[in-house]
Amino acid sequence: MAMERETNGIDQELRTGAQYLAERLKPAPGTIPRLPGIDIFGMQVPLNGIAGGDYVSYVNFADRFDLDARIERAMTQAQGEVVQALRRLKRKGGIVVADVAGHGFADAARALMLHQAIHTAALYEMDLNGEFTVRLFEQINTRFLKSTTLRNFAADPDAGSFITLIYGEISSTGRFRFVSAGHPPPLVFSREFDRFVDISQDRLVSYPPIGLQPSEDQVDVRQYQRQLGYKKRYTVNDLNLMGQGDVLLLYTDGLLDPLSPYTQLQLERAVSSAINQSAQRICETILEDRRAKAEQTDDISLVVIKYH
Repeated sequence: MAMERETNGIDQELRTGAQYLAERLKPAPGTIPRLPGIDIFGMQVPLNGIAGGDYVSYVNFADRFDLDARIERAMTQAQGEVVQALRRLKRKGGIVVADVAGHGFADAARALMLHQAIHTAALYEMDLNGEFTVRLFEQINTRFLKSTTLRNFAADPDAGSFITLIYGEISSTGRFRFVSAGHPPPLVFSREFDRFVDISQDRLVSYPPIGLQPSEDQVDVRQYQRQLGYKKRYTVNDLNLMGQGDVLLLYTDGLLDPLSPYTQLQLERAVSSAINQSAQRICETILEDRRAKAEQTDDISLVVIKYH
C-alpha cells in the first residue's frame, strides 16, 4: 500500500508538472499580432489532454519591441537598412508553429527549450538587423543539432530529437513570408473560388527539420559528423495570394498528413462552411470537424489567418 501511495504521488506530481508546463507554453493573452485587416486565432489540442510536443508562439512586434526607440537609435548610428526594416515591422506580425517529435511530457519540455532559444535569438536579430533573418533559424538548427540535452530527452537520440517548424510574418497587405524546416506547407483558401488554391512548389521550399542536418557552409561543419549529410541554407518563401475574405492555415501534421483519415477535401469543406465567420470560429469549426471525422492520434495545432 505504501508503495502504491508513493507511485500515485509521483504520478500526480508529474501530472501537475505537465499541466504547469502546458500553461507556460500556451501563448499569453494579447500576444496575437493585431494588424489592420488581419484576423488571427490559433488553438492547440494535446493528444494526452495536458501537454505535448506541439508549439505555437506569436511575435507582436509593436508590443514586444519599442520600435520607435530602435528606429531612433538606428538613425543616430546611420543604419539606414535597419531603419527601413524596423519601419516594416510596424505592419507585420510573426507566427511560429512547431512540432517536436513525440507527444509526451519530455517533448513539451523540448518545446519549451525551443521557445526560449527562438526568443533569445530574436533579441540578437533585432539588435543586429532590425528584423528576423534566416540567420536566426540557422543558429537554432545548429544549437539543437549539437545539444546533448535535447537528444537525451528523446527516446531515440538520433531519430527522435528533431523538430519541424514554420515561421512566417503576415503583413497588413495579406503578404505572407515564411521559412519552413520540414513542416507541412501552409494552405490558402480562396473565398472567391471556395476552395484551396494551388501554390507553385517553388514558393513552398522546405528544408530538413530542426536539429537533423548542419548547413553545408556552417563554419564548424567539421564538428558535426552526422550520417544524414548537410542542408542548404534556409531561404524565404513569399506568398501574396490572399484576397478579401481569404484564409491561410498553419498547422501540425496531427491535423492533416498523407496518412491521416482526415482528408484535405474534408478540411476544405470545413473552412468553406465557416468562411464568413471570424478566424476564431473558423479554427473552432475545423477542430470540431476533425474530431467528428477521425480519431486523434497526435497533438494538433492550428493557426487561422483571415484577410478582410
